[in-house]
Amino acid sequence: MSQRRILVGLAAALLVTTVLYVVVRSSSEGGDAVATADTGAVTTTSAPAPTAVPSTAAAPTPTAHPTATAPAPPFESAVEGVTAEELGASWDPAVAGCAPPEALRALTVSHWGYDGQVHQGRVIVEAAQADRVVAAFRDVYAARFPIERMVPISEYGGDDQASMRANNTSGYNCRTVAGSSKLSQHALGRAVDINPLVNPYVQGGTVDPPEGAPWADRSRNDPGMIKAGDAVVRAFARQGWGWGGSWSSGQDYQHFSASGG
Repeated sequence: MSQRRILVGLAAALLVTTVLYVVVRSSSEGGDAVATADTGAVTTTSAPAPTAVPSTAAAPTPTAHPTATAPAPPFESAVEGVTAEELGASWDPAVAGCAPPEALRALTVSHWGYDGQVHQGRVIVEAAQADRVVAAFRDVYAARFPIERMVPISEYGGDDQASMRANNTSGYNCRTVAGSSKLSQHALGRAVDINPLVNPYVQGGTVDPPEGAPWADRSRNDPGMIKAGDAVVRAFARQGWGWGGSWSSGQDYQHFSASGG
């Protein structure tokens, strides 16, 4: 083999080696190596760098929605028979005319308390008036009118004064109208007193219960006060019950009754 052929072979081998080296290196650096067929020159093109995100870019803020008021629990009610034991001292079988246990019903109804929570109250009324009273308290509940407590007056030994001082809402009680021998509508199960401490009976300088004297001022707007035309008055009026706060001679702001008296 001539010396010329040897030199040409060496030159070709060197060119191939150089091309392979450039291709391998360019690939390792993320670029593409292209050899020009005519000249054997190699051109390297680098892959485009990703677009940089400015370090000061803030994360997107979620769209804010106003907090919705939680819906009220559904109104619940139950109507049950009454026993003499449950009536306790609120029934005296020796008093003629008072409704006996079999003529009465115990109502369990939902009501809003002074604490803003829902409670289950219990009030005793005449069986014939049970559905009307439940309907009235359903409307009172829908209006979110607060009732401090609602338990049968037997829990106060049938003592009307003790029940009123406790601002207890009650119904049946075998008693007479204060200062008379006439049976009260409560003795028939046809009356309900609501928040009696803050809705006292007022006649001239007399306030009953006496502890309710501050609330004889009906310009006050304390929780549980009943005013003319308010949700409570309208609720009972829809059931045909009258309000003692509208009486012309002495106002009984706590009192609602089937007869209006």
